[in-house]
Amino acid sequence: MKIAILYDSATGNTAYLAEALHKAYPDATLCTPDTCAVADADCVLLGFWTDKGTCSDKLKAVLPQLSEKQVFLFGTAGFGAPDSYFSQLIDRVKAELPADCQVMGWYMCAGRMGEGVRRRYEQMCENPETREQGEMLLRNFEAAAAHPNADDAAALVERCRVALG
Repeated sequence: MKIAILYDSATGNTAYLAEALHKAYPDATLCTPDTCAVADADCVLLGFWTDKGTCSDKLKAVLPQLSEKQVFLFGTAGFGAPDSYFSQLIDRVKAELPADCQVMGWYMCAGRMGEGVRRRYEQMCENPETREQGEMLLRNFEAAAAHPNADDAAALVERCRVALG
């Protein structure tokens, strides 16, 4: 089976996971939407960062090239949460794929966010009306700062291996 790893990464989180997959599948083609090379692939390991609850517009633009391919989805989201939250994100990305794709499985984990996000949350804490939400978001920010990590990468590779057989 010919594999391509196609990913889009805004802050390096998803790139880290894509590199872990490339180490596990060294013969796979590693590409981004700018260097997309999936035409000869039977299976595409598709990585994304979460942008407004789905994948980026840059990645959406190349998804039509995945017609009739097997796809394994992986990604990162700034808001680390249970699989039920991640499942909603996956469903939104699945909706962007060509109808004839076969999604083999998926893996999501939290990803660290930029300092601008922290400042926005800190400003929320200064306002009595948004303090509680801001404090919750700051706790999430701190928890996400440790991800993705080696454990996340290992879990991704294992989930992918099981899904692909």
